[in-house]
Amino acid sequence: MAKATMNPVANNAAAAYDSKPILWIIGAACVIGFLVDMFVLAYPANFGTLEWRASFTQQLADRSIIFLFGAGLLMAGLLNGRVWRKRLALVCITVGIIFQLAGVLTIRDSSVLQKQALERIDSQAEQAETRLDELSSNPELQEQVTSEQLNQLRAQLSNQADTLQGNAKTGLLKAAMSTIGNLVVVGFALIGLGRFGAKPPRMR
Repeated sequence: MAKATMNPVANNAAAAYDSKPILWIIGAACVIGFLVDMFVLAYPANFGTLEWRASFTQQLADRSIIFLFGAGLLMAGLLNGRVWRKRLALVCITVGIIFQLAGVLTIRDSSVLQKQALERIDSQAEQAETRLDELSSNPELQEQVTSEQLNQLRAQLSNQADTLQGNAKTGLLKAAMSTIGNLVVVGFALIGLGRFGAKPPRMR
């Protein structure tokens, strides 16, 4: 049987290829794409508005994994570059802390949003109840609508208000938990990536 011959020229050529440029290109594309998305979503910025802030932090959380992925690729491509690796490590730690703080802010904002939503539903229910009271005191309407029918309408309004309040609580809670979870997890991951980049373990 003829033995397979190794081609040293082909092996040397394959070994000469460096995967770092690929890591840099994909990593930079992810990070730049994330920054462009955040700039577009943030414009026009209005940090003082609760609704804008809640919407922006939700979009930030949904796209945070893209930044983490891009930063990880860049870090892998810069393991041998001490200066740039440490700079990227500092950026990762800083952004990770910002994500953590954004998660804490989301807890506060979601609580305020939930309170406002419930107060809005209560106010609408009270207005409807007041309108029913006005209609029930109308002599012309009393001849057409019985008190039993009015009581049924009041019960329906009460049930609808309870349903709306339950849906508002559930919807806001789910959105807040998703946003907070993404921000906290990615934030910790970025801090860990930054600490790794600041002092990577030596190869044994």
